Amino acid sequence: MSTKINVRSPYYVKVSNASLHSVTFNLYVWDGLSGDTTSIKYTFNKTEVGSNNYVVFELSEFIKDYLVTSYGNYSTNAVWIKYSYQIYDSSGSTVGSLVTSTPALAVDGYGYFEDGVQPELSKQLLQSNTIIYYNEGQDIVFPIWAEDLSTISLTSDAGADVNWEAVEDFWNTYDVSWGYALTPIVITDNGNSNQKIQYVRLTSSEELQDGDTITITSGVGGATTVITLEEICEPKYSPLNIIFYNKFGALQNVWFFKKNTTTLNVRSENYKRSIMDFTSSPTYSEQAHQVKTFNANGREVLQANTGFIDEQYNEVIRQLLLSEEAWVDNGTDVLPIRPITNSLTFKTSVNDKLINYTLDFEYAFDKINNIR
Repeated sequence: MSTKINVRSPYYVKVSNASLHSVTFNLYVWDGLSGDTTSIKYTFNKTEVGSNNYVVFELSEFIKDYLVTSYGNYSTNAVWIKYSYQIYDSSGSTVGSLVTSTPALAVDGYGYFEDGVQPELSKQLLQSNTIIYYNEGQDIVFPIWAEDLSTISLTSDAGADVNWEAVEDFWNTYDVSWGYALTPIVITDNGNSNQKIQYVRLTSSEELQDGDTITITSGVGGATTVITLEEICEPKYSPLNIIFYNKFGALQNVWFFKKNTTTLNVRSENYKRSIMDFTSSPTYSEQAHQVKTFNANGREVLQANTGFIDEQYNEVIRQLLLSEEAWVDNGTDVLPIRPITNSLTFKTSVNDKLINYTLDFEYAFDKINNIR
């Protein structure tokens, strides 16, 4: 299984040798298969500090140039990387031969401080929660790491209208070729970087019931993870589906079931002008603006409530607030948003009994189209 690099955290490569004075370092980044290396993307030259006989390269920011974390078919959620380097001594002569690493996979994930240096995190289920709340009738989607070659099975009394499939893109919708949901899915991986993160999408969730479970069994070691499905039927409010890049570099969604409101914040400039007309006798129009507004525009702020959720969703909310890319699916459009709630007290069942979160998001565009 490939090494997985989370590039929102630093990724260090240390090169050391007793004769080291300087190093020429090449970084390769590419899409496709692990053997499809095309060209060097970056070349760095570093000299040791003092006589410590080592240099360190931090690669994350350079790899991120080739990850496109967006919503749509142009996104690139995983890329292959490898590096090579040549060591030189103080006379400029080579020390040993060119060293080349094995290919690794980079995603737009991150580790916490307590996860330590360069953690790979999960290589099976690419989300922290094992309870999934779903909106009655709407698809259920969760991300999987393909190299785990998992077998995924549903335990349910669901009827024959429930189907599922593992797809490469979060936004893929139902296709008639999808299998019956009570037939297990076996995740396959042809080695292409665009298949490393896959999404299991289950459609026609009306047939499911509270407490139905999905079991993920690793094809590499046999470890199992059980997801419990919880249906929310919301007759009063129109639930919102918030989609975001999580800690594991995968798209994840969370439903906000309760009250939501939208507020428009307007900004503009103005100036004071003369409206006098001296064409005949001095006069002015009482309908003219002495104080003139220009560059008026605004941005809308969405406030949404989760409804009552399990305490394990504290981690989901944390990752949502730390996300750099998020969208809201309102049932008609998928629009870019950014979390603007910048302080949150996490709730627990012991302290708060029932857990509900109210979060604010700003739509990531001006209301009046001013795209040039």
